[in-house]
Amino acid sequence: MRNRTNIILAKSSAGTALAVVATYCAFFVMRWATGVPYIWLNLVECFAIPIVVGMPILYYVAAQAEELRDARDDLAALHRETDEAYREMRRAHRLLAYAASLDKMTGLLNREAFLERLAPAHAANEPDVLLFVDADHFKQINDRLGHLKGDEALVKIASAIKRAVRKCDVVGRIGGEEFGVLLKNVDLASAAEIAEAIREQVNAVQWQPNMALTVSIGGAALHAHSGKMADVLTHADRCLYAAKRAGRNRVAFECRIVRAA
Repeated sequence: MRNRTNIILAKSSAGTALAVVATYCAFFVMRWATGVPYIWLNLVECFAIPIVVGMPILYYVAAQAEELRDARDDLAALHRETDEAYREMRRAHRLLAYAASLDKMTGLLNREAFLERLAPAHAANEPDVLLFVDADHFKQINDRLGHLKGDEALVKIASAIKRAVRKCDVVGRIGGEEFGVLLKNVDLASAAEIAEAIREQVNAVQWQPNMALTVSIGGAALHAHSGKMADVLTHADRCLYAAKRAGRNRVAFECRIVRAA
């Protein structure tokens, strides 16, 4: 506070000194130009008037300038704090949104988040393929070993799927023991190879003695079902159950679909 007062005094004093000098200069020039004589009182007036009149005005102006500068600095600091708070809020929102999109057990996308990624790919008619991956005989695992072991099996299957797909592909858990995989920019032949790689990765999981983990997989090309997205889901689901009916632990694409009467 004292430093601020000293600054105001220094600015107002400097301004007053300039006013005194300017007054004397104007006084002598006018007297010289008009030839009017002056007395000593005129010199005192040239010194006193700027001090008596100008000093308070300049002090007030300097004080207001300092207050404005302080207000500007406070506003700038508040703006920086607001920007930082906004950035923190956006980071927190992104983290919350990311956490809300994950399946807590497997770390994959949950059903809602997976379908949100699937919908725009289908709407854009992109050359992508949807896979439904379902754990075989999962009820037996829960009944024989308990639900904790069943959860462990799901985590291992999820890890095997992630190892088999590419970084650009999207994987989610869309049901109890069912997973969805969106293979980006592939034809059916390449998609079938990746699906087979998933099946083999799951088969290779070291889990329980005398009990292997297997999955059945059904696939559907998005661009082959450009109508409703439900058509893609239905086709992939029917292919999945075709693989189940054929003996499980296998991949089914382009299964024959028979409409119910």
